[in-house]
Amino acid sequence: MQDVRRIAGNITVVMFGGVFRAALTPLFTVMVARKLGATGFGQYSFALALAYILLIVGEMGLPKVVVRELAAHRDDVGRYIGDLTVFRIISGLASLGLVYLVLLAHSSSSDVRMPLFLMGMSFLIFTGLRRFFDSIFQAFEVMKYQALVDAVDVLITFGAGTALLYNGYGLMGIAFAMMAGATVSMAMDFIILTRKLGRPRFSFDWPFWKRMALGALPFGVIGLITFLFGYSDTVLVSLLRGDRDAGLFSSAHKIIWASAVIPATVMTAVFPFLARIRSSGSDRYHEVIRKVVKYLACLSLPFAGLLAFYAPQIISILYGNEYRAAYPALWTLAAIPVFSFAYLPLIDLLNAHYKHRLSVIAILSAAAANLGLCMLLAPWLGFMGAAVSTLTAEALLLAMAVFFAWRHMSVHPRVLGNWKPLAATLAAALACLPLRSGLPPAMLLPTFLLLYLAALLALRTFGPEDMRTLRSVLPISRGGR
Repeated sequence: MQDVRRIAGNITVVMFGGVFRAALTPLFTVMVARKLGATGFGQYSFALALAYILLIVGEMGLPKVVVRELAAHRDDVGRYIGDLTVFRIISGLASLGLVYLVLLAHSSSSDVRMPLFLMGMSFLIFTGLRRFFDSIFQAFEVMKYQALVDAVDVLITFGAGTALLYNGYGLMGIAFAMMAGATVSMAMDFIILTRKLGRPRFSFDWPFWKRMALGALPFGVIGLITFLFGYSDTVLVSLLRGDRDAGLFSSAHKIIWASAVIPATVMTAVFPFLARIRSSGSDRYHEVIRKVVKYLACLSLPFAGLLAFYAPQIISILYGNEYRAAYPALWTLAAIPVFSFAYLPLIDLLNAHYKHRLSVIAILSAAAANLGLCMLLAPWLGFMGAAVSTLTAEALLLAMAVFFAWRHMSVHPRVLGNWKPLAATLAAALACLPLRSGLPPAMLLPTFLLLYLAALLALRTFGPEDMRTLRSVLPISRGGR
């Protein structure tokens, strides 16, 4: 129980920075979509997809392996900071050189090549270093510094990006804003890290670099495949059906993609615990995984219900009537959070226990299914073909993650048996159905959430242990006790 409370406290802290990212990043995406139009937004999405792959290639899975290894060997923190900072800079510069060569051969105009290069520099050097520094905070389970700097990063990028975008700087302005946010936040991370956790110790230990690089490689493969899983459809639709279809698919998919910040934030706090207890041979992870999957189900099910129930209104409110044609894609993709909120904890459990080979197999199989289906369906159905292929691949990934966790970690599939949140979601949706035409969305949303919460409580979804966990992380004064 104490483990659950500690993890819940870390989740609360990380959510502080996650709130800014979850609120401002989608808002910025909406502004870009409205400012550039469907065709321009398709080009922006294509550029952003390329920028993200540069980050994944540059970091090679290093942050995840640092959390796993350093969580069990905290006394060696100075060596990790010193040696791996140099290693990360060298790998980032090497990747940036490859990016430069690729952009020279790129067929796009210089107006597109220069922003891509600046995005590559931002992601490969500054954001890459920051993600490495954040992994050390995670290994020590002190997420408050990461949350603070994350908020600064998002605020700078959002503020500068909005100002430059609305002053006519387009994609170049967005690239400069990303560089500003990444540079400032990276510097803050390094200063806090070296003052609070340890001084860097530079030994330029080649065997250590080699061991960490080999250990990180599976995580790099997982990250790369996950990226391709998430963004390949946008690229394929752009190539097969044009920028307009890519913009319509991306407008719906980015709403789903933004929701991934919730399980990612939760697992940022949970993964160090899973890595730390692994070396002790403890099986305490069973209770933690059960709780995490249950709480995430309580979040994902109503979110998916709202997306499916109000897809046309959500698309119109966020992007305008130009994107209204995208609502069938959002309706199709609405079930994805139900799948992803369940398989992400299981994937991280496998990774923490050195069973990343199974994670690679599961993610690679899902990505291959997604790619094959998209190539088959997109020429025929356009952006709806991409939506169907994405949903099918996500369901496959959940099935494989559940199977591997059951066979190799003794996590029974009944961990997914969260019928009470599902029943509460259906009850709230049916109760709101007669009100959908009469109430404006601003009133209907809180009504739905209140009805959902009431149904959860009526079904006794949360027991005494859940309530003790909740009280342990709420800022309630105990002075009067």
